Amino acid sequence: MINRCKLLTTIVCISLYLSFYTPVQAQTVSLSIWPPILDVIIKPGKAVTQVFRFTNNGDNTTITASIVPFEPADNFGHVKLSSTPSPATAYFSLQNADLNLPATFALKAGESQELVLKIRVPDTAPEADHCLTFLFDSSNLGLIAGTGTKTQGSIGANVLLTVSKTGQPVRLAKIDSFTLSPCLFNLSPCLLDSFDQPQFKFLVKNTGRNRFKAVGQIDIRNTFNKKIATLGFRQDNVLANSSRYLTSDTTWNPVFPVGRYQATAAITPEDSTNTVSQTLTFLILPYKALLILGLFWFFFYLIKKLKN
Repeated sequence: MINRCKLLTTIVCISLYLSFYTPVQAQTVSLSIWPPILDVIIKPGKAVTQVFRFTNNGDNTTITASIVPFEPADNFGHVKLSSTPSPATAYFSLQNADLNLPATFALKAGESQELVLKIRVPDTAPEADHCLTFLFDSSNLGLIAGTGTKTQGSIGANVLLTVSKTGQPVRLAKIDSFTLSPCLFNLSPCLLDSFDQPQFKFLVKNTGRNRFKAVGQIDIRNTFNKKIATLGFRQDNVLANSSRYLTSDTTWNPVFPVGRYQATAAITPEDSTNTVSQTLTFLILPYKALLILGLFWFFFYLIKKLKN
């Protein structure tokens, strides 16, 4: 009887607690922007405008829009915001009548805002590349269990700006490295197993003052110098004074390859004729299978000899 009373008391307490429970009011941040990237070449003294459409897919929020420089973070195309001031930030302004950079405005859930970004390059601006981000910072205020909370998020559209007097900047490239894996003991020439998946790594360096899109491919030839495959590079941006690994949208999947092969990688910066190339020679043999067969034969021979 006592245990039954305790159980009844516990149920009543839980019911009272739930009746006074304050639900959690979570704030969500979901932002989108179009276009995600702006690539533009401007002569000194000229100007261009671009309309950006910003949409709030989350809860009511306050947006702060600004222009911030960025720089390469690694050799794989990742970037990071830079704390180093850029003189090019002064080239940017908003054409919206009620907004100036940096701009702060409220945006309700589901609403969109069009921002007309103007880039005007002064007559005295030097020829150079500028990497900047049209950055949007979101700040939401909400309640979680009756306590004030702040949810933040950011999204940006990258702006690749080239100031060129002729409108045709010189683009120069250099091959930093062209390798193949997995290589056995890093032998030269590279030795691969016939059952391995060949992985090419191609690192290109931008030796000029202006960014470029990498246009090129890897041509693979067999022992008889016959072209058997072509792997096209994805046309990624390589920023000035930086290096980047190029990737291919296709892979080489040969059926039990055996013999001597050559791979020639060639790259030409877009809108130029400055082609650079490098050739890699490698061997493919089923050495793992041969090693296993050799071990089996050795143990079979050893056992047979011991029996005799």
